Amino acid sequence: MQSDILDYTIKLLSKCIPVKVRQFKKSTLEYLYIDSYSDFSSMINYYLTKCLKTYLNQCQNSVITNIITPFNTQYYTLCISKEHDEHLMIGPFLENPITGNLVYEIISNLQLSLDYAAKLKLYYQSVPSIDSAEIFEILYTINEYITGNSNPPKIHNLDLSILSKQDSSYDIFSEDMNRTSMYKILEERYILEGKLLSYITKGDINRAQAHFEKFNSNIIEISNASDSIRDIKNLLLSGNTLFRKASHMGGVPPIYLDELSRKWAKKIEHAPSFEALNSFAPEMVRSYCLLTKKHSLSQFSPTIKDTFNFINLNLSSNLTVKKVANEIGLSPDHLTRLFKKETGMNIITYINKKRIDTALELLKTTDLSIAEIGDLIGLNNTSYFYTLFKKETGMSPKQYRSSLSSK
Repeated sequence: MQSDILDYTIKLLSKCIPVKVRQFKKSTLEYLYIDSYSDFSSMINYYLTKCLKTYLNQCQNSVITNIITPFNTQYYTLCISKEHDEHLMIGPFLENPITGNLVYEIISNLQLSLDYAAKLKLYYQSVPSIDSAEIFEILYTINEYITGNSNPPKIHNLDLSILSKQDSSYDIFSEDMNRTSMYKILEERYILEGKLLSYITKGDINRAQAHFEKFNSNIIEISNASDSIRDIKNLLLSGNTLFRKASHMGGVPPIYLDELSRKWAKKIEHAPSFEALNSFAPEMVRSYCLLTKKHSLSQFSPTIKDTFNFINLNLSSNLTVKKVANEIGLSPDHLTRLFKKETGMNIITYINKKRIDTALELLKTTDLSIAEIGDLIGLNNTSYFYTLFKKETGMSPKQYRSSLSSK
């Protein structure tokens, strides 16, 4: 049954992402193992096989490993079952373009002939680029489904990007004592603290921040190795996933969770330094608390939650009380009474408020014209949009945007 699920998952992912997805076994790898190479293709396989043999010596069930090969290409592997020799691999992919200088550095490190330069450049053009955050989310979801465990899996890093062909360090897994200490400290701080997650679930910013500070130690002090920036990014991605789940448990609709989660995933991946990453964890805690506080629907009945979700997802359409009520399956009068009782406002008031809140955000963060923003929020009558906006904010959309540029 598990094999069928994996086969289906691999076929589905192969159609959805531009990166190769495959299942492999140690027994198959041993059969393919070669001691040397004769052409460019076998050279790529030679080094990949070395990386995977090192991975197989160290892998553990439900652990995701980020492999960086001597060619600076990346793979993510998930050990599904070490006992049954089942592993899933996604790759190769690149996070950043490989420049000409790096090509020659790789050739030098691996003591290759300069004749390989042109072939390497063509090879890199064929390797897809993708955010590793997306790969991690995919493997996390697969692991959660297979194991039934919703906690983010551990992440190991196997960085072989600077080793030469003759370097015996292929047999050494990159997780040294400093890294082990870092994981122990940071996992307690960002992931395993139930109290912190409970505060995020409640949207309790003050308690979450106070609790976080108890475990706050500087990431730069913990991580001195030059390659450990990848570890910190992976750990923060795990934290992002866990904080998102905490907010979801607090009643935040998926549409808001997905937006914030994607924002943090991209921000983490594009961070250039330890200094930039050092401030992310407390900012993430705060942002998820604010999200829960602002958008949690936990205090409302299922009917009103469905009403909120329908309105929020269809803000650009011509929303009326009758249309919303038909979707929810109640009469307009009945839904109006329930909505007023639980929220203290009527449905049209909420719709208009939501539209103006969205307009404020779009005016602040985009260069869209006022007419385009009106269309996006379901107010394609520009005159009515101006009237409603001024009623809510005391100024016109144009005046509001001008006030932002003058600050």
